[in-house]
Amino acid sequence: MRFPILLTAAFLGTAPVRAQAQRGPVQGPEAPEAPPTFELDKKGKRDHIDFNLKVKPISEADLKLSQFANRKLLVFYFSAKCPHCQHAAPFVQKVADELAAKDFVTVAIAIKFNTDEDIRGFIRDFGVRMPVFQDDDRSFGEHYGTGSIPLLILVNEKGEYVRYKSFDPNATPKMILDEAATLVAKK
Repeated sequence: MRFPILLTAAFLGTAPVRAQAQRGPVQGPEAPEAPPTFELDKKGKRDHIDFNLKVKPISEADLKLSQFANRKLLVFYFSAKCPHCQHAAPFVQKVADELAAKDFVTVAIAIKFNTDEDIRGFIRDFGVRMPVFQDDDRSFGEHYGTGSIPLLILVNEKGEYVRYKSFDPNATPKMILDEAATLVAKK
C-alpha cells in the first residue's frame, strides 16, 4: 500500500497548518479538516486498533502491544531520524505525562527503517520515558499510518481511535488533551 507524501508548511514556506484529526487516508495538504472523531471502518462501524499486530519491543525485551489493549492509550508513531519527530518528542512526552494522571498510557512506535541503535539514541537524546516498539514488518504503518510522521493516535478503552495527521506544538497537544478529557468524561 502506498501513502501520499505530505509537504509541511515549513517546507512549502507557507503559513503553519493547524493540527487536525483526520478520517481515513490523507488526500494531501488540501484535505478537509475534520474535527476529532473516532474513525469508521469500511462498513461504517467504528474502526479499532489491532493490538495483535507484530511490533518489535525496543525499550523492554518482553513487551507486547497486546498488553495495552483495553486501556486508554496515546500512540506516537515516529522515525528516529525525522527532524519533525525529534521536534515533537518533548511535546509528546509532556502530553504523555499529563495523560498519565488520567490513566492513559503512551507508547511510541518507530517506523521500520530505523536501526535499534537509532531508536535507542532517540530515546536517550529526547528523554523518551514511554514503552518503545519498532514497526519491524510495517504492519502498524500499513494499517494506521497516513504517509506522514510524526503521527499521533488517541485510543479509547474499546480500541476506537482518533488520528492526528499533523503536529503543531501550539495546537496538537491541547487538542489531544481536550479529546482525552472527553474520553474520561464519557466513562
